[in-house]
Amino acid sequence: MRPQFESAQQALTLYFRALSGRGCELSPYADDADLWQHPDTATTVRLPATAPPVGRWYDVALTHRALHHAMGTFRLDLNRPEPLFRRIRPAAGSLPALEQFTRLFGRSALAVEVYAVLEDLRIDAAAVRRFPGLAPAFRAAQREALENRPELTLLPPRAAVAEALVRLSLGASDVMAPASLFDSLSRVAAVARPLTLPAATPESSAEAAIRIYQVLAGLPNVGVQRSVRPFAFAEAAFDVDDPWFRLGEKEIRLEGDEKFDVRFHPVRYRDVPGPRYAGQQASGMPLQEAILRMTPDEAAESSDEDTEGLVERSLQAERGGVDVTTTDRPDTPPEPLPHDHGPNLDEDHDHVHGHLHAHGRDEFVYPEWDSVAGRYLRDWTLVRQRRPSPMMKARPDRSHRSALARHGHLLPGLVAQLSRVRPSGRDFVRRSRHGDDLDLDACVDALLDLRTGVEPSDRLYVSVQERRRDVAVAVAVDLSSSTAERLPGTLPAKRILDLQRDAVSLLLEALERIGDVYGIFGFSGGGRDDVRVSVVKGLDERRTPAMIHRLAGLVPDHTTRMGPPIRHLTSLLRRSEAATKILLIVSDGRPYDLDYGQQYGDSAVLSYAVADTAKALQEARTVGVRPYLVTIDPAGGDYLSDMADPQEYHVISNALDLPNALASLYLVARAAS
Repeated sequence: MRPQFESAQQALTLYFRALSGRGCELSPYADDADLWQHPDTATTVRLPATAPPVGRWYDVALTHRALHHAMGTFRLDLNRPEPLFRRIRPAAGSLPALEQFTRLFGRSALAVEVYAVLEDLRIDAAAVRRFPGLAPAFRAAQREALENRPELTLLPPRAAVAEALVRLSLGASDVMAPASLFDSLSRVAAVARPLTLPAATPESSAEAAIRIYQVLAGLPNVGVQRSVRPFAFAEAAFDVDDPWFRLGEKEIRLEGDEKFDVRFHPVRYRDVPGPRYAGQQASGMPLQEAILRMTPDEAAESSDEDTEGLVERSLQAERGGVDVTTTDRPDTPPEPLPHDHGPNLDEDHDHVHGHLHAHGRDEFVYPEWDSVAGRYLRDWTLVRQRRPSPMMKARPDRSHRSALARHGHLLPGLVAQLSRVRPSGRDFVRRSRHGDDLDLDACVDALLDLRTGVEPSDRLYVSVQERRRDVAVAVAVDLSSSTAERLPGTLPAKRILDLQRDAVSLLLEALERIGDVYGIFGFSGGGRDDVRVSVVKGLDERRTPAMIHRLAGLVPDHTTRMGPPIRHLTSLLRRSEAATKILLIVSDGRPYDLDYGQQYGDSAVLSYAVADTAKALQEARTVGVRPYLVTIDPAGGDYLSDMADPQEYHVISNALDLPNALASLYLVARAAS
């Protein structure tokens, strides 16, 4: 009979206290079938209401979790010596050690998960040594966990190596993997194995985590290789003190390849890594949310209630009367762009994977430029237009006002410069009441009216007016998962997306003051059939608190397939009556997506994506839309020069310069109009 939680709760509580030296409250899962439970806290341990069919399973789970406390997992000391690795971790600073450790990495959640798994490995090895009577139960619990792991061969490279690490920690002797990952697997196994030694400490796990993180961060997280063979962990041979391992090694930035929500599949008898592993002892929120809250703006937004009811009133206004969510969505698809659908279209080639079709008013299909074949692939991408979810627990203008407080000193100069930009030329307005000369046609008509007894019009003049050139701009913000990365050297830490929102907040405030028409959009990709365009503000919408709130609600999503969003926003701009149409794109890296040229091999992926993006920009220019790009990718000049004219892009080396750079680029764009 499988043990029940309630019947064993009191005994388990005493057992945990005896091992850890601390009291706790044992709490059952709300749903045993859900693996993604809330993590434990310093005072609460969460367990299934019914244990898996393994003898002494609750003893294994409580022993494992109690030893995390007894053996110092949450008392990391960055200054404490450890005997197993050459030191590459930094000295302790003013922050709690675990929080400082978390902030060392661009992908903080990945680093925390790695540290947690390595500590699980160390703790399990120590538990078997300390309590040999529990060793059979530990091995049985590990076998049961291994039987319920995800299929490694179906995972992309980074997730596959991460899964192999978890299996190693559970006692697996080998895994099935593609030969291309054997070098990475060898490095990971060689670094992890010393943690089973009695001399291993939390600081040893930290050193190992830095090394393994470097291996994982250097792998793409897209694509699956079907050809696999066994890899034996015992055969792994790599020097853990090799100079190849170093802190702060540059990470691969294939735009969006590191899915933001990648997490290690949980092991039931172990705790789900939570805020304690990031130095936040009192919280039981999910790890990702805790890391996001380490950015002060996000924390402030989540704790500040909408006391004025602005959000709800604005949302109610949207739900009644005019449906502003569909202002920029026509009942028919956007007018086609000037793609060449002539003889270069190969029907047989296009039908290898099939055309895509739009099935609703929020879906649109666009072609894609295949640079290798030298032709368009008709109806090859599907754009799904949607609204970002507003953050209902925050005041809508909190982050916007915070951005203006940080960068508002730039606003007066920007508005003044934009106001001085005057389009050249004059327009003659006929049949005016006042003017510089008589309108002869109007005068003749007036004489005829007098002779026929009709009262003549008083519009008898031609007025000469300075030409007023209306401007419409669509601002497109990259929402790829890499925008969740926190920026080194910013205390408190800020994400790339936070800086992008700051830049947009500054620009929209200037646009409001000078009267230019503008729309704000986010974009991301998830394969050719799921390209997402998030509408924060349509071109024909007015500014509302809900719009500001949707801007705050933008979150990192997936990858960056730039071509389809450019084509979609170009279609929206074409319908604007403004004489000047500008597309302003803000990104943090090169275009990249799951199936963006992979059919031609890995070596063609980046060039294929760049070529399609360049083609989409060329299409925009052809129909009178002027594209401009700003990127915080230091290597941006390497590929932007192949996509755009020199005056159409701007590369900044420091993300903190983004608000000023975006404002300056728009000034250039508007002056060029």
